[in-house]
Amino acid sequence: MTAWSKLLIATTRLIDLHDSAHEPGSPFVQVSQEQRRGLRDGYWLDLGCLLLDYLLDEDFATNSAFVSQSRCLNHLRESYPGLPHDDLSFVINLLATPSEIHFRQPSPTPGDDAASEERSRRSTKRTALIEKQGQTGQVRLTPSGRQAVTLASQVEDLLYSEYDAAKVLAALARGDFSRIPDITNQILLAIRALTQELRRVRENPTREGKLSALLDNERHYHNALTNIQQTLLDARAQLATPRLMERFESWREAQSDDWDLRVLASAIGRVLTAIENLSRRLSELLADIAEGRIQAMGVIDFQDMARQLLEAPPAGALRDAVVARMMPLHVQATFPRLAPLIPLLESRRAEVSPVALVFDEARDAAPEDPLLARFLEARGPALRQRIQQAPLSLPEALTEGWHRFDDDDCLAQLLNTFVDTELLAPGLTVGIDATPFELELDDGRRIEGAVTPSLGFFQEQHV
Repeated sequence: MTAWSKLLIATTRLIDLHDSAHEPGSPFVQVSQEQRRGLRDGYWLDLGCLLLDYLLDEDFATNSAFVSQSRCLNHLRESYPGLPHDDLSFVINLLATPSEIHFRQPSPTPGDDAASEERSRRSTKRTALIEKQGQTGQVRLTPSGRQAVTLASQVEDLLYSEYDAAKVLAALARGDFSRIPDITNQILLAIRALTQELRRVRENPTREGKLSALLDNERHYHNALTNIQQTLLDARAQLATPRLMERFESWREAQSDDWDLRVLASAIGRVLTAIENLSRRLSELLADIAEGRIQAMGVIDFQDMARQLLEAPPAGALRDAVVARMMPLHVQATFPRLAPLIPLLESRRAEVSPVALVFDEARDAAPEDPLLARFLEARGPALRQRIQQAPLSLPEALTEGWHRFDDDDCLAQLLNTFVDTELLAPGLTVGIDATPFELELDDGRRIEGAVTPSLGFFQEQHV
């Protein structure tokens, strides 16, 4: 049973309660088995869990940077060879689409029963586990997704991670060296979670509840960090003893994987480095609170700042310094973009419109196919057959007239096939030749390139 399975076991019945349509006060209290739709083979759930685990590893390696879907697909194909990209897109779209959760909280001002019940109802849509860029399609974990993976990994709070550090000494004593990287990763997750929490508190000190909790537990955090650091230093010192090195060599010979003692030392070293970083951030936060600097690090109201600048313009020297740093190098006519204003206009028009809109998908007319779809449908089979015979370079494709279709210029559509090879065939790749080329089309346009790209099934030819 995996960690994700244990998380689902702990939350499935709570989801059943959340989705239950049982009428309050009903005498029918018997519960039947919930009927769930789906394939009932765990395929989609396994894809989602593998994707979330991979994004967490990339989140640590790239410092929360976005990851392309092609890298995610290559990783998932290690477990599911031949996995289609559409399956990955479905999992990403589902995990990136939020769902509303309804819950209740105790009313801060108990009074009238009806008003108190109304105030206690809450809901949130911060349930998306993946954040997806609209233009590039790259993905990364949301804070909710990172928390979900952390819960699935059964990571304890940092205050209790010192007991996990003692597990490293126990693993060394028992000779269970393969468990040490997993144990140190659990400690590292707890340390990094608190480090990110300190960063968020410094950026937004209005979270007074979290700030006071950190201040109350500051002494306990320092004690826990000191104990963890001392325990791991003792463990690293044991790695250099001759007796343990002999035991490790005997253990490594019996393993199928290639292990090195430096792997264990590196895993412990990463935790020690994270402890130093967390201690420094905690000390900086306490110093800022003591000196009053934390109050000046809140959220800036730029509208209020702009209003104050209109009422009382700044001094000339300050204005010149700001203009020199923030204005463009060449002063030109500036016009607002129309795209950001369209949603505002549509929202305002929808608010004042007395007409009720009814959407009926059955009566919708079929949209016209774009030029790229028509180009691939008409020229795609012949183009694939041509590439299967021999690789097709871009100059050859232009010379053979593959950019012409129904008296239309499809040069951009042809170039798309060199950029996105999935448009023509799954196994198609692009080869780059260092030879530059120059080509003049019939209409007088000149196409130049420093290198020559070619479409072909290069990997299949090597096999």
